Amino acid sequence: MNAMQRAALLAVTFLSAGAAQAEPLTLEQAIRQSVEGSPQEKANAARIDTLEAARAAADTKPAATIDGMVENIGTGGFNQFQVDATYNQRIERGGKREARVDLVEGEIGIVRAETIVRRLDLAKRVQELYVEAQTTELNVELARNRVEIAAQLEKEVKRRVDDARDPLFAGTRARTELEQARVDLELAEHAAEAAKSRLALLIGSGSAESLDVSTEGFLDLAPANVAPDAFAAPDLAVYEARSRRADANVRLQDANARTDPTVFAGPRYLGTGDVALIAGVSLPLQNRALNQANRDRAAAEARQIEADLAVERFQRRQEIALAAEKVEEARHEADAIRLRVVPGAEQTLREVLAGYKRGGFTFLDVSTAQSALHDARVRMVDAISEYHRAKVDLDRLTGRFANLVGGN
Repeated sequence: MNAMQRAALLAVTFLSAGAAQAEPLTLEQAIRQSVEGSPQEKANAARIDTLEAARAAADTKPAATIDGMVENIGTGGFNQFQVDATYNQRIERGGKREARVDLVEGEIGIVRAETIVRRLDLAKRVQELYVEAQTTELNVELARNRVEIAAQLEKEVKRRVDDARDPLFAGTRARTELEQARVDLELAEHAAEAAKSRLALLIGSGSAESLDVSTEGFLDLAPANVAPDAFAAPDLAVYEARSRRADANVRLQDANARTDPTVFAGPRYLGTGDVALIAGVSLPLQNRALNQANRDRAAAEARQIEADLAVERFQRRQEIALAAEKVEEARHEADAIRLRVVPGAEQTLREVLAGYKRGGFTFLDVSTAQSALHDARVRMVDAISEYHRAKVDLDRLTGRFANLVGGN
């Protein structure tokens, strides 16, 4: 943080008692805790386990069969019967086994990609609540600073009223504004506690009292620089995984077009007591029309997924550009208020207070200057909060926390 930012930080009195604690909760820690404690992780693990079992089943050869048959019973005497016993094994051709495994691998890839997307959606919700908690903490500091100014002004007005330099209503109005500032402080503290309670509920960290949100870096409004690889966000990885699964399905349909022969062999027992050996092969006929229809359908699904991927890429580029523009717009507004409006309002209040003590201004002038300063600071915090909310959308679109929530 540069000197100008530090000066702005001190001017708004953002150094709260909570921020002074040893180890406040960072955004990255909040996201990590929420992901680790989410029940969705068990569901994701169960889906992976199911597909792992399906892959093991796909990587097996067809089961053999044993057939038995008795013929010629009771015709021409019992010495004419024969008993056949054969061992039958279907032989897969065309790479069906590998194609089945690839298809299940594609399903696993989709689940893994969708898991990252779900984690990023959760990270977005955490980030939104974290920004809300930061904003409410700073609003508390603004309200507390307003109470301090109002209390100092009330003492000065009381002194002037006691010296008969101001009318009685001036003292009444000063006390009223002090009470109004205290009420606003209570409301700000309540809002801060509510925001921390919602964040604590999401990350599973217990009560809001034990939760300390860090405001460090809240004033660091960096430009919205989108990295070139931001357009390859994890959301696109879902479409890419679906595309690989569709390609595997096409290969499976190609493999299914090859018929699988079944070979068999076994002994034949004759009623005369003789034993013979029989063997043979069975080859099913192709259903070319059905095979071609299945392949055409698989190929059409692959083309559809490729088209959906192209649409998603196009829309994501637009959404990222719009989100980056919102970030920049909020950043410019916040910087303009912080560097140009707030310092002027602070200087005005100092000058009016000094003139009021010398009798050159009225209490109304001081009250107006005080309200103008508070409004400028509130507007600045709102603009900074809007910047961070816009950053939430941009971070989600670009997959900023993909490495943090990656895992298995």
